[in-house]
Amino acid sequence: MLKVKFLGGAEEVGRLGVIINMDGKVFQVDYGVIPEKPPLFPLPPEKIDALFVTHSHLDHIGALPMYFQNDGVDIFATEMTSNTARPMLNDSIKITSIEGYVERFNREDVEKMYTFMNHTKYNEKLDMDDINVTPYSAGHIPGSTMWKFENSDEIMVTGDLYTGDSKLLNGAKPKKARNLVVESTYAGKNHEDREEVRRRLRERVSEVVEHGGKVILPSFAMGRMQELIMSLSDLPYNIATDGMGNLITSIYLNTPGFLRSDKEFRKALSSVKAIRGKRMRENIDSADVIISTSGMLDGGPVLSYIEKYVHDSRSAIFMTGYQVEGTNGRNLMEKGTINLSGVEVKPDMAIEFFDMSAHAGHDELISFIKSCQPENVILCHGDQREAIVDDLDNFNVILPFNGKEFTIQ
Repeated sequence: MLKVKFLGGAEEVGRLGVIINMDGKVFQVDYGVIPEKPPLFPLPPEKIDALFVTHSHLDHIGALPMYFQNDGVDIFATEMTSNTARPMLNDSIKITSIEGYVERFNREDVEKMYTFMNHTKYNEKLDMDDINVTPYSAGHIPGSTMWKFENSDEIMVTGDLYTGDSKLLNGAKPKKARNLVVESTYAGKNHEDREEVRRRLRERVSEVVEHGGKVILPSFAMGRMQELIMSLSDLPYNIATDGMGNLITSIYLNTPGFLRSDKEFRKALSSVKAIRGKRMRENIDSADVIISTSGMLDGGPVLSYIEKYVHDSRSAIFMTGYQVEGTNGRNLMEKGTINLSGVEVKPDMAIEFFDMSAHAGHDELISFIKSCQPENVILCHGDQREAIVDDLDNFNVILPFNGKEFTIQ
């Protein structure tokens, strides 16, 4: 018998936590937070036999250390996910302290988690007491994983999913599964062609720089900064990177085998300059393009760069990622204002959006789901799930809710 329960992320984007009970063996996939102020945590931990991690964005791992405050449990992830999770979790602890939020776990819990960590490789089966568990690439960020569980039945959890190819990664490939738990972040919405977005971005960067301006690219540290580097590094301009993304980049360099081309990534990096420390930051005028965290403008060195050029009408802020409600980035996109050092400011800089989402759009989701040939489709990690139901009329579609266990026959 197959039972499924969501501790979070069922009818919302973020804090994903999926519990799967296969004939009495209880597995969990992810345990994240919603990065609001303060962060929104999932339902409390439950007794499980093993944890599986899809990738190391905080909305999928931000609560994981809570499972290691007592006895702990075996945890499985790709080497890339494991290596990038530690700095992400430790940074979240630092932010919790700075913002004065209630501390739900500490660095000791994070380190204890790593004593239970098991690295897995794509396409290599794990034998978990007569249940086979296989990781497949999810195409979302380097190391991201879809987990398929099989005994007399089968169920696959996609986590965050991207099916197209990018400069950084190859897209996810469908895998046949009778039961499919699939994200629906962009249900009802399609993305512009990725290559067309890159072409427009490169064109606009060139226009701004050629007219004497600076381009500020707020960026997520993991995946987005590195794709931006690969998309822009061959332009004849001085490109600088700053923030936690530089640390993640070094992890990507030292964890080979997860990128579309390690060689091309190294080549791209040779054309950019990593900013490290206050002195280099103060001498940033030589840079034409600055790629810096945070991607939602809620901290990090990117704010100092925007503050420096905020009234330069020749310069531009180019946003490339999803902005959570209530963030500085969301306010900038919707209201045209940004909070800098406690003051609400309307930049004179150009503000534009380039959709470089690492989530599958509506049509891509439909195509992927159909190619997996499931009988049951469980839609999660989306707040507009109903928008995709009409296109799945040949499947039994389940719309779960947090905390409500259900049985799949």
